[in-house]
Amino acid sequence: DVFSELCEYDETTAGRRGTEKRSPVYVQLWEWNFDDIAKECVNYLGPNGIDAVQVSPVTEHILGSEWYTKYQPIGFGLHSRSGSEAQFAQMIAKCRGAGVQVIVDVILNHIAAPCQAAIEGWAGSAYGNRRINSQDGWKGPELFHNRQEIDGNRLGNCPVEEPSFTCPQSEPPGDCTRCDFKGLPDWNTGLQPTRDILTKHLTELHDLGVTMLRLDAASYVSVEDLAVIINQLPWDLVYQEWWGGVPLEERTVAVGHYRDQKYGLKITNALGVGDVKYMPELLNISHGIDGISPERAVYPLTFHDQRTLQADRFIPTFKNGLEFHQQQKFLLAWPSAVAVRLFGGFTFTNMDAGPPGNCGNGQCQPFPVYMFNDAEPRCMPTPTESPLATSYEGWVCEHRWEGIAGLVAFRKACRGQPITQTWSESTVPSVGLGHFAFRAGGDCFAALVRGDNTRWPNYWGDLGPWRLAGLAPGLPPGRYCDMASLTTLRCWDRRSCPREVVIGSDGSVVTGTVPNGDLMAIYAGGRLDDTTEPFVCNPEDVDENELSKATAHMIGQAAVFLLLVS
Repeated sequence: DVFSELCEYDETTAGRRGTEKRSPVYVQLWEWNFDDIAKECVNYLGPNGIDAVQVSPVTEHILGSEWYTKYQPIGFGLHSRSGSEAQFAQMIAKCRGAGVQVIVDVILNHIAAPCQAAIEGWAGSAYGNRRINSQDGWKGPELFHNRQEIDGNRLGNCPVEEPSFTCPQSEPPGDCTRCDFKGLPDWNTGLQPTRDILTKHLTELHDLGVTMLRLDAASYVSVEDLAVIINQLPWDLVYQEWWGGVPLEERTVAVGHYRDQKYGLKITNALGVGDVKYMPELLNISHGIDGISPERAVYPLTFHDQRTLQADRFIPTFKNGLEFHQQQKFLLAWPSAVAVRLFGGFTFTNMDAGPPGNCGNGQCQPFPVYMFNDAEPRCMPTPTESPLATSYEGWVCEHRWEGIAGLVAFRKACRGQPITQTWSESTVPSVGLGHFAFRAGGDCFAALVRGDNTRWPNYWGDLGPWRLAGLAPGLPPGRYCDMASLTTLRCWDRRSCPREVVIGSDGSVVTGTVPNGDLMAIYAGGRLDDTTEPFVCNPEDVDENELSKATAHMIGQAAVFLLLVS
């Protein structure tokens, strides 16, 4: 086997000289249908500089209304409750045309739970006990790990035991890559016929225009097998579902990056859990899991496995309301992370609930996000208090809340800049408790006020707004848009902004306020124009300079460790 290390996945620099910083921002649109994702790419993601959209698993799955039905594939036909293969292909084309790459959440570890008799999946295809029905006829159970060599049982296998997630019954003991995770038949990825099936699936995705992968249950597939399967195609990004622990170097080199949720949990600890007097120190975040560098990580704040029945300040979800929103704003504003991932999900009242929709006989059809050809999606309004106090049910669209689009632009300009100054109670006498501000490089400035969650009263209470007059961010004089208040850059006239900050001739703030529990961000590229010429909006135009597309997208540049199988 020969590896090429000339390129990395989603390299941190790009451009003609290879020195321009890239600041990838992805969004997971969880359980959105393909038609809605296509519209969102054109209407919002592309115009606002989002680099890629992650879609839920796209293969045919079992019947059911629960969210996890999509994680029980019955084969590799591209027909799921998100839409047909034709709709999927059209979505890819529209997203790519809008400058948005597509990440597919792929399942290479297992198939659906065994059933004693053949039954039908979402699109009518049959599946059975450790068997799938393909174009070439029934396959299995010989393609799955089993106990045949131990006791002759081809329909049984060692389990991944919970809650320890260990595999004492495997052979050899402790090797969970050979056992059934949650009772789901485990592909024997060491077999060439199995590898051929999985590679064929990935090839089909790549041929349709998919350029990035998220590997579900990646730690339950051996490094060698994953490398052989995925590295026959030039992906721009491959990242693995990862829950903790220092990964082996060979996994990093041969497979790809990691979903690192600890970075987001550190933000939550600083802005939702920890004592306010320690907040400035807690916000000085450089990485997530020890042993995974920012260059190898994709940092989310929340994701589909991270659910709670009620608001929980330790776990970031939309149910925490404004507190959660401030945390996702900080995820975008703080310059240390390389790649971050936003989330657009739906409300739920039980841990297994799937997307909102009409359900019957297991054929659960989600409601569209864009109803009746609406120009805008039907989403939850931006919360104004913590925890969330609303009876709203439906699509949440956290990625569309106030200020997210503006902060994507802020991130494109400021990511990777060194912190050159901070303001807090411990460093500047005039700054109050729970107030924190930082300057990144010479052109970027952000400030925040720790919020107050009424469900968990604290000794500092409601700190009120922070009036910044007299503070010296060091930016040139002028009117600036508070990017953390801007809902979209599409057709933005750059003359006004929901919240503005004025910098005087001495470099100090003349007017500018950070609301309680919120964040403010300004940068040199967000200075407002005082022109009086008529503004004409052309929604089809995307400002390449504003979105830094030259460095934000690398479509066509294969960033992968190529594995040549001899």
